[in-house]
Amino acid sequence: MSHHKSIQEEVAEAKSMFPAVNVPTSTPSFLIATYQRTPYTKIKMTLTFPDGYPTHPLIVNIDQDAIVPPGLKKKLEKELNTVAMEQPTQQVRAVWERLVSFVDTNLFVPCWKELRQCVEMVQKSDADAAKSKSKQKQSTITLYDSKGKIKLSLHNEAYYINCNITIDPAYPDFSAATGGKSCLLELTSTNFPKTITDMMMTQAQDIVRRMQEGLSPEKAMNLSNPVKVPKNFHLNIDEMKEKYKARLTKDTISNIKHDTEALKKVTDLRNKEASSVRAPGDNGYVDHKALAKERKDARRAIQKLTAEEKAADEQLEEKELAWKLEEQKRNAGYYDVYIPTGGTITPQPSLYVLVTFLVQKVKGLVVEMCPCCNKRVLPICPDELKSIYNSSSSSKSDKKTKEMRKMKPYRTYCGCWYHKSCLNTLLTEPPFGIECPNAKCGRRVFHPEWPGDVKQLEREWAAKQARLREIEDAMGFL
Repeated sequence: MSHHKSIQEEVAEAKSMFPAVNVPTSTPSFLIATYQRTPYTKIKMTLTFPDGYPTHPLIVNIDQDAIVPPGLKKKLEKELNTVAMEQPTQQVRAVWERLVSFVDTNLFVPCWKELRQCVEMVQKSDADAAKSKSKQKQSTITLYDSKGKIKLSLHNEAYYINCNITIDPAYPDFSAATGGKSCLLELTSTNFPKTITDMMMTQAQDIVRRMQEGLSPEKAMNLSNPVKVPKNFHLNIDEMKEKYKARLTKDTISNIKHDTEALKKVTDLRNKEASSVRAPGDNGYVDHKALAKERKDARRAIQKLTAEEKAADEQLEEKELAWKLEEQKRNAGYYDVYIPTGGTITPQPSLYVLVTFLVQKVKGLVVEMCPCCNKRVLPICPDELKSIYNSSSSSKSDKKTKEMRKMKPYRTYCGCWYHKSCLNTLLTEPPFGIECPNAKCGRRVFHPEWPGDVKQLEREWAAKQARLREIEDAMGFL
């Protein structure tokens, strides 16, 4: 009996020392306990007391579940069973102490499985380079578990990008610790031009943000496109206006107030216009010239006010429509996330998706082919790429600078990269509204620097052809 009592006393003492450890079941032969730092770092264990405890040490089993993958289970069981073996008494307290310390100081617990996949992926991404015996530097991934920091160094040929990823303590959710990012991405150094890294880093961080909001990796990727859709992309304004009847928003309410004030002004002016017809002057004298001017001014003011109101209404309508379209696009992405869960957001783990994006985009871009000319988009030498970007901002117009400008890489809405001159030919010559020539893509090609409206492109092309014919005719006369 004293044996039982001593176990109960030991458990009671351990519970008083670690009140955050929850013990739903406790018997003289085993106990079940859970400890969590956040809802996504919950670890459940079973402690079994063998006959002859504490001479025979207790046995620790960790439950394998969504949070604890096999690798973490194995690591914790090995560590905690060793702690129990090395402790002559108070083994429960010693085991809990080690577990609580591990969970509290290791910020990688909620992304343990993803982290292992990330390490494997970075190593595998270099395997091909090793096979080809190229002299490029190896890509590396370094982990700092107490800081929740990952150092990522990605290399492909002569290009490299180094960045840090900090895991939020609330991962896959977010807190103020990393400024509201479940994975905070920071660029430390690179030899890619700023335009390219800004585009990649912004999209990468946006994917994380959208996954925090519950989106699947595919939807997060599609909605985070850094190249914006042109204003008139697949847009039938009348159809959209019919589809979306006006709804009350802060803007429309303030507009109603505004309209009421405007109507009051118009009424006052009309009254003025009407009264000035009959108003007698001093001693019954009527100054018809002054009245005519007053009436004319009142009419002008009404016209001006009406025109201003009309312009303001049109502007609001456009704004409302743009907002509705954006909402429609968002809803298309969020629909199957929000509906089944009854309106709650379940943050999605985004670390593996983020690292995959960085590895694929950084390494993939280096060897990407232009879908038009089938030649590399980026030159082999990073310094040459920087010169190409510098030539775009330079005012020089010599032959070499012009040639360089033609080679500037452009990313289109479909996600493929083109040389500027190739993209210009594709977008400004018939057939217009063409889909991407890349066999793996097939989406329509867009870029904000070129018109997205097919009719506009056709008109511009026809005008250019007419000018060329005029020049040819003029040359014929000479």
